[in-house]
Amino acid sequence: MADAKDEESNIRSVGDFAKYLGLSRWTVSRILNDHPGVHEDTRKRVIEEMNRIGFQPNMMARSLKGAKTGLVGVCFQEIESPLLARKISILQESLRSRGLRAVMEITSGMVEAERDIISHFFSLRVDGVILVGSELQSDDAIFARLSRESIPVVTVDPVNDIPLPKVELDRHQAMHLTLRHLHQRGHRKFGILGLESDPVYGARRMEGLQQAAEKLGLDWESSFLALKKENCTDWSYQYGYDLAQDLLQHEDAPRALIAMNDRVAIGAMKAIREWGFEVVKDFSVIGFDNLEIGQWSEPALTTVGQNVNVLIKDAVELIQEMIDGGVAANGEISRIVQPKLIVRSSS
Repeated sequence: MADAKDEESNIRSVGDFAKYLGLSRWTVSRILNDHPGVHEDTRKRVIEEMNRIGFQPNMMARSLKGAKTGLVGVCFQEIESPLLARKISILQESLRSRGLRAVMEITSGMVEAERDIISHFFSLRVDGVILVGSELQSDDAIFARLSRESIPVVTVDPVNDIPLPKVELDRHQAMHLTLRHLHQRGHRKFGILGLESDPVYGARRMEGLQQAAEKLGLDWESSFLALKKENCTDWSYQYGYDLAQDLLQHEDAPRALIAMNDRVAIGAMKAIREWGFEVVKDFSVIGFDNLEIGQWSEPALTTVGQNVNVLIKDAVELIQEMIDGGVAANGEISRIVQPKLIVRSSS
């Protein structure tokens, strides 16, 4: 028994593993690379033994020989928000279900870092790359290299219109749903809490609101009051509380509030209560992101759900199709994910 354990511990390569199993290296390699022409019983035995002894082939060595590594490089701008944490969890689970593994990097919002990370992924010989919230510009020099590489790249919710296949949330529609709901509730004046503070998607959401206002026959200048604080990058409960305090100073403050996210909305509701008002009797409040806490706030928060499951799974499905060669890697591919307005007590 000790000899068998020693033999297992000395397995360092596909050749060692094949010798241990009494099979040819050619047979084991075909199984690891998912090639046909191997008896199913042999395939099953190899996979079971791999799992039992914990053998993992050297992915870098396999990639140098042209085999797939099963690795997908994933680049996030940041991971501090609860929603991004959820995206990471869904992404890892979705990749794993397809036999793929994620190699994750964070840019902290620096374009130079994003460029370097993409180059690093190429050096690792990953099978594909997913860029979440990319801040690259369409004229970035990295795209010249991307056009020469055979590695598929998909971007999720890019900040700019870049020449890559993309999956993105329809933020214009999210704002249409929000404003139409408040308008149907009888509101004609609206407070916008912090949307313009978001340097990534704020402009897109403001455009959506303006378009929705025009469709509803609302005058932008007289019907909307937008509040933000300069140089604020912490879009927290405190930020919502502070913005609502500023809004409530206005003698004729709008009674329908559209917040940049759920935390800002919940902070605003606290300020409203402290001023002696009630949500929904005196104010209606709508958040964004559909965080779990919104169900437990008092009152429960109406919010926009980003349909994160669909967003991320569509991106993983697309990168898988591109890896398998079923979809050409070009910037004309676009999948638009629709948001959902989740109506609760706050509106």
